[in-house]
Amino acid sequence: MSFLIGSWSCNSHVRGSSRPNTTTYAMDLDGRWIKSHDTAPPFDKYRSRTITTDAWTTYDPIEKKWASSSVDNFGNYGTATSPGWDGNHLTWTTIVTPDGSTGSDTLTKDSDTKTTDVASGKDKNGKPTPTVTTTCTKS
Repeated sequence: MSFLIGSWSCNSHVRGSSRPNTTTYAMDLDGRWIKSHDTAPPFDKYRSRTITTDAWTTYDPIEKKWASSSVDNFGNYGTATSPGWDGNHLTWTTIVTPDGSTGSDTLTKDSDTKTTDVASGKDKNGKPTPTVTTTCTKS
């Protein structure tokens, strides 16, 4: 996971629109967590103001899995877990959200300086939510 540390320029594609965002990763809380800070400007009628998201990720040696918690300035939050890397893929399963939705998120390490992320899910009624594909390049 250390390859993530630093700043990344990203482009997300969702609901037929593209949006830029910047993500910065740094070690936090005495080096036990990786903190990500993401900022994305408004880009469509659903995101009419900048969205800022912070997440903290760590490895749980007892459960033998990765855990991540995130919050944003829209009042959203989430908790996800992952069994870890499978080759160059890291798949997360969202287990807690305020609206009851579920999700899966697969990060692909294309290289030490490029990643591709595909996130999909279902709302609380089981209806699929828009898939979001994000490509990032380390700055």
